[in-house]
Amino acid sequence: MAGMGRYLLKRGIDRLVLILTVVSLQFILLRVVPVYVLGFDPTAFLIDPNSPPEVANILRRQYGIDEPVFPHQFARYVLSLFTFQFGYSFASGKPVIGEIMDRLPNTVALDSLSMLSIWTIALIAGLYAARKRGSRMDSGIVVLAIWSYVMPAWLMGLIMLMGLAWAPQIVWGIKLFPIGGTTSPMLPPDLWIRLADYLWHLSLPLMSVVIAGFGWLTYYMRSMTVSELGQDYVVTARAKGVKEASIMRRHILKSVSAPVLTVLAMQLPGLMAGGVIFESIFSWYGMGRYMLQSINSFDYPAVQAVLFMQGLVAAASLYALDIAIMYTDPRVRLR
Repeated sequence: MAGMGRYLLKRGIDRLVLILTVVSLQFILLRVVPVYVLGFDPTAFLIDPNSPPEVANILRRQYGIDEPVFPHQFARYVLSLFTFQFGYSFASGKPVIGEIMDRLPNTVALDSLSMLSIWTIALIAGLYAARKRGSRMDSGIVVLAIWSYVMPAWLMGLIMLMGLAWAPQIVWGIKLFPIGGTTSPMLPPDLWIRLADYLWHLSLPLMSVVIAGFGWLTYYMRSMTVSELGQDYVVTARAKGVKEASIMRRHILKSVSAPVLTVLAMQLPGLMAGGVIFESIFSWYGMGRYMLQSINSFDYPAVQAVLFMQGLVAAASLYALDIAIMYTDPRVRLR
């Protein structure tokens, strides 16, 4: 138990340092560089160009821009983020925290289900390909994995949208998948109908993310499994007459799960970045699409809030994966 506690504490500190690093870089890139290096005035979007200079000065004092950068502005910046006081959107005038909380569950649903699906598919396909290595099935899985890895995410999303949503409606008049959005309009209040409709809208973005993301992890899983199949303990188990399925389930799976989870954790930032692309293509009402819209409209409070929340979600997801790795590979508790 002591080793488990030390491991969890160490990983927790690592994730906290990650969040603080993200916040520091965010402050430099979104506050210091635009305002003090490039001379950009964020209050220009809030006032009329013909307003007297006193109005701009009042807004600068209100946002703390007239204070010293370090430590005053940085301390205020960090405190506002960690207390979720993101201010008001330049574009809508509404509290940013409210707009984020409306979209956060949709992003969490898409990202968590896609990670779980990618890990499951990579595990099953990688184990099967390694067990049947040299066969046509093995070659087919490897080709699909490489194709998934090299295909650009935006192109994958467009192909899925055009092929499974647009084409069936235009050619055959069949609404196989919705063209975009999160829910259908004018739904009855029945909970199960609303849930089914939500999953129907989620299915196409989810499939696109999974198809675009499973390739490299599947190939890595196959390579790890092939390497493990040549280890002495596997040869010994086979010599004792242990069935191949039992070896794969009781020995190989336990050995390769932790490395695959580690690789999945490394892929997490890329999956979240890809979420911006897929949410925009499928008009998914999530934080990635919201961030892109905020960037296009120069909505400074919204951009910094979304980046912070994505960093927070990423750190929490990585910590959850750390816990999963601890249970799949108890040796990490001793490190």
